[in-house]
Amino acid sequence: MNKEVLLEVKDLNVYYRVYEGLLHVLNDVSFSLVEGERLGLVGETGCGKTTTFRALLRVLDSNASSRGDILYKGRNVNKMSQTELLNTRRTEMSMIFQDPTSSLNPVFKVGEQISSVIRANLQAKGINYSENDIKNIALKALSDVLLPDPERIFESYPFQLSGGMRQRICIAMSVATERKLLLADEPGTSLDVTIQAQILGLLNNLVKTTGMSVILATHSLGVVRETTDRVCIMYGGEIVEIGPTRSLFANPFHPYTRALLACVPKLTGEGIAEGIPGEMVSYLNPPKGCRFQPRCSFCNEDCNRTKPKLTLYEDDHYVACHKADL
Repeated sequence: MNKEVLLEVKDLNVYYRVYEGLLHVLNDVSFSLVEGERLGLVGETGCGKTTTFRALLRVLDSNASSRGDILYKGRNVNKMSQTELLNTRRTEMSMIFQDPTSSLNPVFKVGEQISSVIRANLQAKGINYSENDIKNIALKALSDVLLPDPERIFESYPFQLSGGMRQRICIAMSVATERKLLLADEPGTSLDVTIQAQILGLLNNLVKTTGMSVILATHSLGVVRETTDRVCIMYGGEIVEIGPTRSLFANPFHPYTRALLACVPKLTGEGIAEGIPGEMVSYLNPPKGCRFQPRCSFCNEDCNRTKPKLTLYEDDHYVACHKADL
């Protein structure tokens, strides 16, 4: 049975006005997400992953502007009123930010902050819970993300906790109430590999039990390979390849995807991992054609002149490259 499309992004562009001029950070980004799907968003630092998430939630900085369509359950997020947008965020969407320090208020206890999120969600849904019930929900969320002694954490201030604990609190705030869409921006950044694996297991379990959809932004190809159904490869603010996880890892078409996979350390003794020569594209003055062409060994005149379009190469596997068949 075909699942319904939860989120559809069409030709999303984001610009930042800075002293030097106008930065064109996202360039015609398009993708979709169905209910209960896990989508990976992969690319180097600065490729536009976090900007994509902020655009989806309409929380871009004041010097930013955007155009394009973000359809959530058929409704255009960019055309929602502030009241409708606020209710959608409170009841439908949630985001785990990369930096837990900026997500937590240092002058309020953890319990007050996670309870306020739960209370706002329930009120937006028209549900009345007692403060004791809200506290129990918060304690369960803290326990679910494997924090020791949830009661103590509940009564603590963020500055009294480690970076890894603060990250898990942010995750707990995002999953404490049922949402339809979770945007996870490097959720395991401050965690050791054991806890990271357990948190990713928790997110996978939420997908199975609640039908929640997840978009996971990460640098780790290993994490994406194990925890997603489809993968978007981003470079320079563009989607250069998108397809089912198994298909993309088994048969990558885009030179950038191949280069990323070549960077993964090998455990077979067959030599060291390779790096990608060159630097990330300048958003102030990006190349006219393919944004990866200054770093691509397959570049030709077509790459310099014309931006490649996402083209279907295999079942649900799309690539934006003039030389993808090489």
